[in-house]
Amino acid sequence: MISLRYGKFLAIERQGYCPIHPDVLPARPAELDRIVAPGAVLAYDVLVRVGLARWVECRQFAEIQADLARRLGIVVPTRTLGHLAHKFVAYVQSVHRESVRLLRRDMTKRGGYILHVDGTCEEGSQVLLVCLDSLSAQVLESRKVGSESTAEVRRVLAAVRRHWGVPLAVVHDLRNALITAAREVFPGVPQFVCHYHLAADVGKDIFGTSVDRLRRLVRRTKLRPKLGALCRALRPFAVPEGLGTHVVARVLDGSSRQDLRDRVTPESAKGTVHALASWILAALRTDGGYGFPFDLPYLRLYERVLDVHKILDAPRVRWPKKCRGALGVLRRFKDILAPVAIGEYREDFRHLAAQMRRDLKVFERFRAALRICPRGGRHRRNDEGASSALSPQTHRDMLAKVRTSLRRKARRDAAAARACTIVVDHLDKYWDLLFGHAIRKGRRTLLVPRTNNCEEGLFRVIKRQCRRLHGRGHLARDVDAMAAGTALVLNLRHEAYRATVYGGHDEQAIAQRFSQVDPRTVASLMKTWRRERLAARIPRSFESLKDLPQRLATFIALASDQLQRAD
Repeated sequence: MISLRYGKFLAIERQGYCPIHPDVLPARPAELDRIVAPGAVLAYDVLVRVGLARWVECRQFAEIQADLARRLGIVVPTRTLGHLAHKFVAYVQSVHRESVRLLRRDMTKRGGYILHVDGTCEEGSQVLLVCLDSLSAQVLESRKVGSESTAEVRRVLAAVRRHWGVPLAVVHDLRNALITAAREVFPGVPQFVCHYHLAADVGKDIFGTSVDRLRRLVRRTKLRPKLGALCRALRPFAVPEGLGTHVVARVLDGSSRQDLRDRVTPESAKGTVHALASWILAALRTDGGYGFPFDLPYLRLYERVLDVHKILDAPRVRWPKKCRGALGVLRRFKDILAPVAIGEYREDFRHLAAQMRRDLKVFERFRAALRICPRGGRHRRNDEGASSALSPQTHRDMLAKVRTSLRRKARRDAAAARACTIVVDHLDKYWDLLFGHAIRKGRRTLLVPRTNNCEEGLFRVIKRQCRRLHGRGHLARDVDAMAAGTALVLNLRHEAYRATVYGGHDEQAIAQRFSQVDPRTVASLMKTWRRERLAARIPRSFESLKDLPQRLATFIALASDQLQRAD
């Protein structure tokens, strides 16, 4: 046997039996079963170390292999490590199911639970549907489903109700399937849609077409590759030898015209062009950090191009038509910006930007009233909205005022009518799911989160782990191969969960708890996962066959003939 705690050892088990009563089962010592599973060679603590390294520490198999080789003096094959990591998830799920009573005891002390429901998938993959309690930040259920249909979600929510009882509230995104299923399984329980998803959906509907057109216009001008090439060519002048900082810092420190005149050199002029070109390109990554549609980087890019072209085209700026050196760089820089600022696409850019600015005023008004993703916020995609709570009636009045105002604006202003209508339609559709996040529970008041960010953050962790392990950008294969209980492993990050379920925080406590699980339960669970994975799609070795129909033609013909005879 091989164990992290005991090293390599030979296990000899002596069993006792009764010669008078041969039907009585042999008496076996329990110590060995607490160290290693029946029929296994690697101990529970090795299984735990591999599982934690893979799923919690997000380490690649080569790193885990090297760590085990250093500790045990053996090389565990990569295939075995993959099996152990999968088996670890099965043990975690089994222990989680056996610990529902203990977890519900803690849940009762907290006053109940607030259920967040969401799923993640990649194009062409199955859906990992996760149910999470935001009061404890613990995953309650993690299932693989074919799609987020009402029937599939209803089946998962029914299991949540059976195991965990009725929640205080349910939070989800805007999918009708989630709304319908939650209403059917938890009638009378307050339901809320995620305010972040609502604002994002409104923004995408408003800006989606305009942003696509603006992006295509920028690509036609080849602005980004040309500016990128210019920046690369000017890198030697950006940070001169001995200066230790970008040359633009020295230019900006100039306190008078005479100071600036003294600092003019061909090299400083080229370094300044590098700074301005870099500043324009930085528009694509220096907005609020919330992502589209809260940030409109291409609109910001266009505005920065206009600002820079304006100073290059100022009446006091003069240079010959044919110039070289630093003046030639300035001229080249201006020519790169010209197609956007004054070229053939000028009117297209101007019209699109004007429309987007008008729509942005409408969207910003809605965003402010919804109190989500404030400008200057530091939490980026994890933003939970305004920290101060409003009474349901106050927030209702704020949004009602915005809705009435936008309806009037849509009638008066034809240019802004589309954006106003989109906001009003979304408010009308989800009006009953937006208010009442303060819930009274006895003498306590529990605040329901206004966003589903707790689950979105969990999905980002899972996908980041997959990318680090395999290096793939598209994760359809990873999601399909993922065990249904993968999200439950992230509960091990919480000390309260480990104390309740495993009776301790160290790896030996987890290994000890694993030894109390019937190995047949784990084996059955892994067989179920394999069967579901194979049933979801044919093996990849067959997917790429070009002659699969021809190779199956004989069977189809024979089956057709025999089935007709049977009928």
